Amino acid sequence: MTPLWLAEIELIVLIQRLPAWLEPVMEFLSFFAREEFFLLLLPILYWCVNPRLGVRVGIALMLSGGINAIAKLVVHAPRPYWIGSEVKVLSTEASFGMPSGHAQVSVGVWGVLVSGLRSKAAWWAAGIFAILVSFSRLYLGVHFISDVVAGLLIGLVFLLLFLRFEDRLTAWWQRQRLSSQLLLAAVISAGMLGITVFLEMVYSGWTAPQAWAHLSEVKPDSIDSLVGISGSLFGLLAGGSVMWRLGWFDIAGPLWMKVVRWLVGGIGIGIIYYGLKQVFPEGETLIPSILRYVRYALLTLWVQLGAPLLFLRIGLLKPTR
Repeated sequence: MTPLWLAEIELIVLIQRLPAWLEPVMEFLSFFAREEFFLLLLPILYWCVNPRLGVRVGIALMLSGGINAIAKLVVHAPRPYWIGSEVKVLSTEASFGMPSGHAQVSVGVWGVLVSGLRSKAAWWAAGIFAILVSFSRLYLGVHFISDVVAGLLIGLVFLLLFLRFEDRLTAWWQRQRLSSQLLLAAVISAGMLGITVFLEMVYSGWTAPQAWAHLSEVKPDSIDSLVGISGSLFGLLAGGSVMWRLGWFDIAGPLWMKVVRWLVGGIGIGIIYYGLKQVFPEGETLIPSILRYVRYALLTLWVQLGAPLLFLRIGLLKPTR
């Protein structure tokens, strides 16, 4: 245990002495940077608010999530409650600790979300939100302060680069033929998987130090997260490209129609995300990993392409041309 971690554990213990009623508040804040939240948000954005914004936020989420998962595997850092018995276990995580994914997402992805509002108030709100989410991770005992700082910095750099090159890369992507776009989607997804395989080779034979507690039921060097992100990224890029070629769609309509879209589309999400999870085998051998990739690819393909085509067919959406 490094002196920095020891000092940070003392600060986390001090933070956890705050009133116990804050625990559900902190869990609530953390939810806004979890996979399950974006599973609710992105379909709403894409089907009911602004399809282009939904694609932008989705791509930002997949890229940021991939960067974070890769960084965690590179650093191999513990979480506070793994090495400090005095830290209350108010929440648990299976992955390594640094950098904080919640802090990174709250800056990078939420920054992309508010970037189109052109409002200083929205940026201030996003900044305060990022600080609160980051603090929640300290209170819950799942991150060191250094994890959170690293996540915030990576998220900020990601946001600046995304906003700087987004328009240029989007225009270049749209100039490509559909076959080229689909091939590029596969290559980008495969590239992320390739990095994952390389890191597995580098850390082959790694075992957690005996001093790390709470690891009996988790495998922090699991590649499941990166496999899922890779599949989601392919489905998002491929489905979005095909839908763009078909002319997108008009999201106008009364509130009841938008609610029906979300409910009908949500059934498909539930079948793919939760239903296939019960059917497909778990594990990190070849077949379970392939099926995990397929499940996440089908999920984003449904959101980007399958559900909109269904909505167009049954009259819940109108074509733009």
